[in-house]
This record gives sequence, C-alpha cells and structure tokens, in this order.
Amino acid sequence: MFRKLYLKNFKVWGDQLWDEGVELAPVTLLLGTNSAGKTSLLQMLLFLKQTFESPDRHLDLNFGGQQEADLVDLGSFESVVHAHDSKSLLGLGFDLAETPGADAATGIEYRVEYRHATGVTVLKSLAIKSGAGHYGATRQAKGGYLLSAPGYKPKRITEERAEARRLFQPERSLTFPPDALAAIGGAAQMVQDVSLEIRQQFEKIAYLGPLRSYPKRFYTWNQQNPGDIGKQGQYAAYALLASANAVKNPRREDEGGRGWLVEKVSQWLKRIGVADSMKLVRQGKSTNYDVVITTQGREANSMDVGFGVSQVLPMLVLAYFVPRGATIVAEQPEIHLHPLAQSALADLMVEVASERNVQFIVETHSEHMFRRLQYLIADEQLARDDCRLYFINRGARDDAVLETLRVDDYGKIENWPENFFGDALGETERQMRRILERMRNHQ
Repeated sequence: MFRKLYLKNFKVWGDQLWDEGVELAPVTLLLGTNSAGKTSLLQMLLFLKQTFESPDRHLDLNFGGQQEADLVDLGSFESVVHAHDSKSLLGLGFDLAETPGADAATGIEYRVEYRHATGVTVLKSLAIKSGAGHYGATRQAKGGYLLSAPGYKPKRITEERAEARRLFQPERSLTFPPDALAAIGGAAQMVQDVSLEIRQQFEKIAYLGPLRSYPKRFYTWNQQNPGDIGKQGQYAAYALLASANAVKNPRREDEGGRGWLVEKVSQWLKRIGVADSMKLVRQGKSTNYDVVITTQGREANSMDVGFGVSQVLPMLVLAYFVPRGATIVAEQPEIHLHPLAQSALADLMVEVASERNVQFIVETHSEHMFRRLQYLIADEQLARDDCRLYFINRGARDDAVLETLRVDDYGKIENWPENFFGDALGETERQMRRILERMRNHQ
C-alpha cells in the first residue's frame, strides 16, 4: 500500500509537498474546487507507472501520448513543471508500506528528480531506501552517473573525482543497468529485489478516469480475460464474461470461482439502488453476449436502462477484478449517480479495503460520499486512521494548497473549510428571506 506521495514543482504544486508529503490510507478522498490540483496528485502515480512500464528502457520519464496503453498525456517537461519554469527541478516520490512476508521491515521510500537539459528531460538523482539499505544514482556534470549502494565504494578517477559513467544511468528511473549492477557487486541482488517490489506494486495500480465508455448492445467475447478494464471502463463487460465462463470448479466460493465477479457486481448494483440484479445472456450459439439488467422485475439490455448503471458498473467491477493488495486510482466514481448510490460507493470502498486489502485514492465532488464516510467512522465501521480526507484549493500565489481535514472518533470535522460544499446554510437563509418578501408583497 502507498503510505505517502511526494511532489516538487509538478503542475500547480510547488515544493510544499516535497519534505513531508501527503499521507495516504486504505481510503483517501481528495475534495476541492475545480482545477485546484486534485487530479495532479493522482496523475503523479500514473506518470510513474507508465514510466516504469515503458517499452523504452532508456527513457527517463514517459510523458505519454504515444502509446494506446498510456494512462496520461502530460505533453512535455515545460507543460508539467511548476509555472512552466524549465529551469526548475521536477521531483516525484512515494513511500510504500511493508509488504507482508517481505524481508524489508520498514517499507520503501522512493525519490527521483529531473531537470531539463538540451531539449530533453534527464534524471538528475534517484534515491531508494528500504530496510535492506539505500541505493541510488546522481547525474554528474558530464552526463555520467555516480552510484551509491550498501558496501559499494566507487573507484577514484582522481583524488577529487569518483567514477561516474553514462552506462550507469538508471533505466526507466527505477532499475540499474547491467554495468551498474556489476559495479556494485554484492549489493546487486538487493537492488534488484527492491526494484522488483516497486515494479510489482505499480503493476497493481488500476486507473478509472472521469469519463466512462458507453455500453454496447452486445459484446463479442473470444475467451480472453482482458487483464484490465481500461481507463474508461471499456473492458468491464469482458472481465465479467471471463469470470462467468472461467474454467474452474463452479462450486468454489472463494475469489476466482466461476461467476464470482458477476455475483459480486450484481449484489452491489442492488445495494446502491440502481438495479435489482445483472446477468450475462448468450445470443444462441454465437460468441455474442448481452448484459441484462433487472429493475423492478423487468429485464432490459444495459443500453435500455438508466445511464447511471453503465457509468457505475466499471467501478464495481474494478473493486473485485483487481488483485488483493492493489491500488485503485479513480476520478469521480459518482458521476451520473443519484445521492443514495453515491453514498453506497463509500460503503463499497470501505468494505473492499477491509476484505481485500485494496487501497482507494479517489478524487470526488460528492458530498454524499464524504458524509457517508463520516457516518461509517461514527458507527465504528471505519477506523479514523484508515481514512484520509483532504481539501485542495488555490492559495494567494495561485499555488495549490492542501488542507488535511481533521476527523474525530465520531466522524466530525474539526477544521471545516469555508464554503466546503457550497454555502448550504446561506442559500437556505436567502431562500427563506425571499419567500417572506414575496409573501408580504402578495398580501
């Protein structure tokens, strides 16, 4: 699980989150005004994910926009660096919690900095700390990289200068190349193990964007498990089909049993109040399947029911489709849902986080989801430390400002921001005043 995020000069964020970072929990909500900087926090993780998984191992930072699999398209260094100041250093980082059963006792801290040089983005420094030790690389004046690792002493070129080679440049801002591994000797295995653990955690990040794909009249399935449901949820139906047709013992009740995912999603559609149930119906002997929704006893194709069903379906699928220990990064999962259903999404996150060790980092505008989390804390269904709530706004210098909402054991907010969800009391007061004025005028 991710414990913290660190940013420096990334979009609307200056250096205010570089030293202390942003603490994360099993359920973390980012709230605030439009264009305040909420999405930037999410993009930071996606930025690193597509860098670590880039097909080009020599690329220091993958800005996206070239591969269909890219999660974000951030343009260039100039477009993401704070205030578009290409002379500034761009910094990204995170803390990972201890992995159960792993040797590392204190988790992993990762920090990387980039600069703009001769028209390209280059890695300036990489530092990774774990229970096994610290390692990293720092770019020198002539483009070579000076390594650091447990027990490693770099060769001295001169009395003032240690060996720094271009062949030591980290790959994808994470792993050491063969020449670097050979140079550090006995520490090589530790470096590879820590890099692999980071890579595996990022492989378990699943992203659901703010815009969901439209449902289809039918889905042609060729027996493949989609692997992921896509950033618009466009492969959610195929994940359901793979579950419904899994070649496994249908009597199994644990995760992975035939139809297990379909049953879970169907149950949640009923719990959030948008449908009674869902099933997949094959069209004769073809490879085409309908997603059939039952509402008030009536069955209909998913294209012929309320739009909210198709928009929430990917979130429900994703919660159970991702492996245990995964991290779900989602933008506005409440889109097109009525207030009761929005509240139920909070129940989904809390239950899945507890039962499957899945972490949720969610950007939302939903007051109902937020209020539900308050209730779950008060009702002792959610521990206060298992939830982080942040309000993000713009400061006097137009920089992003992050305010931690302090929640007591009863779910009350101790530092309620002004006009957090609008001015509800003020609107009610103005409405009543206007009603009285109109009533007097009509007497």
